[in-house]
Amino acid sequence: MRIFRIVAIVVGALAALVVVGIAALLLFVDPNRYRGDIERVAKENTARVLVIHGKLQLKVFPWLALSVHDVQLSNPPGFGAQPFMTVQNASIGVRLLPLLGKRLEISRIALDEVNLNLVSRGDENNWKDLSESKGGAEGASSTPSQGTLTIEGVDLTKSSVVYRDEVKKSTTEIANLELHSGRLQTGPERTELGNVDLAGSYLARSAAEQASTPSKPLAFSLRTAGLMLNRTAQTLAPAKVEVKVGDSQLLVSVAGEKLSAQRAEDRAITGSVAVPATSARKLLQSLGIAPPITRDSRALSEFALQTNFRLSGKQLQLTALQLTLDDTRVQGTAAVEDLATSALSFDLNVNGINVDRYRAPVDKTIARKDKSNPPLPKAPPTPLPLEALRKIDAHGTLRLGSATFSNIVFTDVVMPLAAKDGHIRLGPTQARLYGGSYNGDIVLDARPVQAQLSLNQHVQATDIGALMKAALDSTRISGRADANVGLTGQGNTDDALLRSLNGKIDANVKQGALIGIDIAYELQRANALLKRQLPPQRTGPARTVFNTLQANGTLDKSVLRIDDLQIATDFLKVHGRGTLDTVTEAINYQLVTSVNKLPANGATTASNDAGAGLDALRSVDVPLTITGTLSSPTVRPDIEALAKGRLGQEVQQKAGELVKKKLGDKLKDLFGH
Repeated sequence: MRIFRIVAIVVGALAALVVVGIAALLLFVDPNRYRGDIERVAKENTARVLVIHGKLQLKVFPWLALSVHDVQLSNPPGFGAQPFMTVQNASIGVRLLPLLGKRLEISRIALDEVNLNLVSRGDENNWKDLSESKGGAEGASSTPSQGTLTIEGVDLTKSSVVYRDEVKKSTTEIANLELHSGRLQTGPERTELGNVDLAGSYLARSAAEQASTPSKPLAFSLRTAGLMLNRTAQTLAPAKVEVKVGDSQLLVSVAGEKLSAQRAEDRAITGSVAVPATSARKLLQSLGIAPPITRDSRALSEFALQTNFRLSGKQLQLTALQLTLDDTRVQGTAAVEDLATSALSFDLNVNGINVDRYRAPVDKTIARKDKSNPPLPKAPPTPLPLEALRKIDAHGTLRLGSATFSNIVFTDVVMPLAAKDGHIRLGPTQARLYGGSYNGDIVLDARPVQAQLSLNQHVQATDIGALMKAALDSTRISGRADANVGLTGQGNTDDALLRSLNGKIDANVKQGALIGIDIAYELQRANALLKRQLPPQRTGPARTVFNTLQANGTLDKSVLRIDDLQIATDFLKVHGRGTLDTVTEAINYQLVTSVNKLPANGATTASNDAGAGLDALRSVDVPLTITGTLSSPTVRPDIEALAKGRLGQEVQQKAGELVKKKLGDKLKDLFGH
């Protein structure tokens, strides 16, 4: 029993000693006496002024804790008089006895009304000096590698961060910042962090936006049940993180492997990202972005995203990617192959997309055809983003079940893209196009002072009527077309590129018709006028049915010049040349028509009697002039030339008859008959 009595005496003595020590600490140690020393050390080590306006308070139970109030830290020299940081209230405490076992146990760290002002001036900023420790490597090596650190948690309330970029003249504000975390415990083998709850509001403004109506801050939050890092295995245990930005939710699952590997590409964070189905318009609004006004008011009504990811020190890979935008479904893979250069790669499959739904609405006043009103001013040219184009580094293939652009519908599209250092190639693209096929190559070279554009397009067996109806809302031609277009242009705006396009164009249309132009009827009408007869009445639509239409020409400064145009019908041959202004749609063609074969009885044209009145024009070349516009062409036969041709034909016929009669008379005299 004696031993227990001795132990009891010793323990009692120790307890009494602790009580006396604590009492002495509280009675004789006033932390405010060291206020000047603390401010002096801060000045010596940071060249900043630390001012403690409030009182320093020391507590013993349940922790040895120190609290401070109304603290201000100045900016470094040259960054103005505004404080770098102010703290209204701060407190921290430690347990003493665990220190004997190389365990540092810290109470909850409480920070209230922390206001941080960050300023960037390119390579210089107002926090750089704080990250450059004067102790260098020695301070780091002196930290014990063994032992454990425990922090009961962090409570940050009513705080804010303001970041000003004086080069870009922009300001970013994080306000109403709240952070509450669970216990942080770290040791030689692993580090664990309890639940984390972060919330605040975000607002970014440029100089122009700061002078205009204030923007609305964007609320955000982040929550996780906890994180665990295995320092021995160099892994991050699977965890789930929920992020909300405005009304939009982002669900992230994350894990890590080889986190301490020497090679950056070996260190990896893996997991998945999901954005549950939401309105794309609301998503943009919640991100502080004004949704565009679209032709289809129902566009941008749905958005969803699901993908797996792998992030290493070198690249970001997205696999099993599934993206939904309205009726469009995108699947495949994508990657940032080099985070340093933002080099992109992709291999995507799309069920279909109608790009026209997302384009700006058509201004109906622009499309008006009331010539009594003055023309509306033309929209200014749009500059090409040359610097951005020169920085693109991307390659991949996009496959689309269908794609609609400018009302043209492509199906079974395979579209490769290769872009690097300002040289961008879209193609060779392959697709089905209105019953035929399309393949083409588009190259934009943004490296020269003036960007250069090259177009190499081909269509085969395409329904030209359906294509023209979709592209130009025109029904002036029908048939199956083969066409080739090779054009080049240069300029730094969209208007300059279009106006500078030049090159060769050829087309071959089979078994078609020209709608609105009836060459046979115009010949019949001209022939009737020569005979001083009433022109025949048209009983059907104006159209010229042809077997083949061939055209070869060049495009130069928006003018399409056809040097060789040939049209063949069952009984007509047409050849000639002319021009089409692709901007104004003005046409001017000079054609020569001849009747090479009279149609069989019962043949029908728009006049329901194609051959009527054409027998007299057989073997006579009839000049035709087509002027006006594509939407309203005018066909005029050259009556004078037709009359001369008829006269020459009659003279030739009379001469032949006269020669034949004279020859017959001579033969009669010769043979005595």
